[in-house]
Amino acid sequence: MYKAHRTHAGNNRLQNYIETRLTDLHYHGIPGFKRIKHNFSLFIISIFFMSLLPFVHIAIIYKLIWVPDKAEVDRSGCSCSCFDTVFRGSYENPGVVLYKHIYFNSTWQTFKIWIATLFFILLTYESIKYLYHQFWPQIHIRWNMFALYVINIYPHYYSWWSIFNYYNEDFYVYFNHHIYFLLTELLATGIVLNMCNSRNEMSHWKMLGIIIISMIHILVSSVDQFIMHVIYGHGTNFQNVRNIALMVPDILHVIICAREIVKLHKNADSVLSVNNYKEEFGVTFVLIGLGTLFGKLL
Repeated sequence: MYKAHRTHAGNNRLQNYIETRLTDLHYHGIPGFKRIKHNFSLFIISIFFMSLLPFVHIAIIYKLIWVPDKAEVDRSGCSCSCFDTVFRGSYENPGVVLYKHIYFNSTWQTFKIWIATLFFILLTYESIKYLYHQFWPQIHIRWNMFALYVINIYPHYYSWWSIFNYYNEDFYVYFNHHIYFLLTELLATGIVLNMCNSRNEMSHWKMLGIIIISMIHILVSSVDQFIMHVIYGHGTNFQNVRNIALMVPDILHVIICAREIVKLHKNADSVLSVNNYKEEFGVTFVLIGLGTLFGKLL
């Protein structure tokens, strides 16, 4: 009888413990107001930032500055014989169709444009989320690295817009060349993002990696268009502005990272030997040379 009573009491304690733990887990699983506010703020910032870029690009730079004299579209009498109308189902057929703000054909190229756009949107959101956590709830930001991230927004946006147009127009002469720039830009930005967090180490290999990639961009871009368009003055105003806007971020990446390497050497506990300097610079020059040659061959 005593044994049965003890067993029953033990079962009650176990049941009470399990119910208490489940209740705690339930309430801990419900995010508090601060967390909801935090996630909402991050979402709004991301939406605003990603919405602002195409607005500035199309509505301001293109429509108001570059081509302000474009004729208005006659919405009542327009037609589009190149629209396959697949996404309209049985409501419309190719030929004379009603005005649409967006037309798109059901092709593999359209699907690739969609994938590329999703890729850039998700990367942008993840980078904003990462930076947001360096500002909230406490600031852990390296401002010089954050400046490099900000100034590299245009080259990344330009890459997305270029890929959009390559697929949209079936024009692939410079496609591989641009993909090379895109992948190396993403790699450099990934390193910059890592160092935006002041709790992460500022190491030589990170700095040299950014310098190598940026120098490759500078050399390849100079041979491709920059010298001819900007230095010799053979480019249009739009081409010159674009080339400068793409070149300046790479130059700043080299300057800022080179200064950080000098600071690391000065603050090092042990002075690096001349042989270490030679080895670093030797490897750097070799990689820059190989990367530039590969970029020109694409």
